Amino acid sequence: MEQNIDILVDPYIEGGNVIYPSIHLSLQPGMILGIYTDVSKIHTLMQWFMKQEDTFTHFRENVLYERLTVREYIRFCLKLFKRTTDETENLLKLFSLTEQKNTRISKLSSSEKQRLKLLNTYLQEVTVLVLEEPFQNIDEFSKQNVHQILKKLLEKQKSIIVLSNNLEDLIISSTVIHRLDGAGLHALDVKEEDQEQTPPQLGNTPIRLDKIPTKKNDKIILFNPPEIDYIESVEGVVSVYVANEAYPCTLSLNELEQKLTAFGFFRSHRSYIVNLQKVREIITWTRNSYSLALNSTDKTVVPLSKNKLADLKEILGI
Repeated sequence: MEQNIDILVDPYIEGGNVIYPSIHLSLQPGMILGIYTDVSKIHTLMQWFMKQEDTFTHFRENVLYERLTVREYIRFCLKLFKRTTDETENLLKLFSLTEQKNTRISKLSSSEKQRLKLLNTYLQEVTVLVLEEPFQNIDEFSKQNVHQILKKLLEKQKSIIVLSNNLEDLIISSTVIHRLDGAGLHALDVKEEDQEQTPPQLGNTPIRLDKIPTKKNDKIILFNPPEIDYIESVEGVVSVYVANEAYPCTLSLNELEQKLTAFGFFRSHRSYIVNLQKVREIITWTRNSYSLALNSTDKTVVPLSKNKLADLKEILGI
């Protein structure tokens, strides 16, 4: 029976600042662990994984021998891995490149090239595969094909880590999703919206749900209150902001205010609720105009109503 794999990733510190702390990853054979983070952290993680034993890193910018035809390249890779070239036709089918088998790689579309780049990853004998943005900038057909390739790898009991700054790609491909930021790794609670479930018999027992439900495509994502930066309502549409990304929410601002006040959230404006733990500065623009600057990489500023200033000062004790 295959055992779980535990990986302790070193912290990344730059100029005395902790970009992300040490993180622990627990991988099971036949699973895809998605890590949702920004491009800079993805690059750093790829460099770290590249140095680890029994691990292969798939970079999007890996080069192909473009003077070869697709068939020639597949046969070349099979020989490189000491595999029989009898597998060529099956691999052409798996990578949906049968019609292009006699085409020079230089003549393939960018999506077809990205699919073919996964061949080297597919043939690896190592246990852990780390993929950088495998779905980025490819057409819908290629995305479906990449899913099929990943499915085959899971059948071979590979443990796969997918690094991406696109949450939708991770939602449709990963078994488990984590978000990585400066505070560390946070599990994203994602479930199918249309998944049929039998509701438990609860009787009169009251339930307190601290998580905030948001929606992304056909998924419901639940956030813990401390993860949320702020909440905005524009023309009746409520969006919850986490790590600079907006997630639509069906709850009203009034409902969210009632749920989140106990967690240190403040109604700074009739259209905004802000997590006071994320506020770095109160900005005075004029005598009647104020804003709250947040601790975020994009220097987010949230409006503060004049009639809310006194309440905020009282809460903060200033």
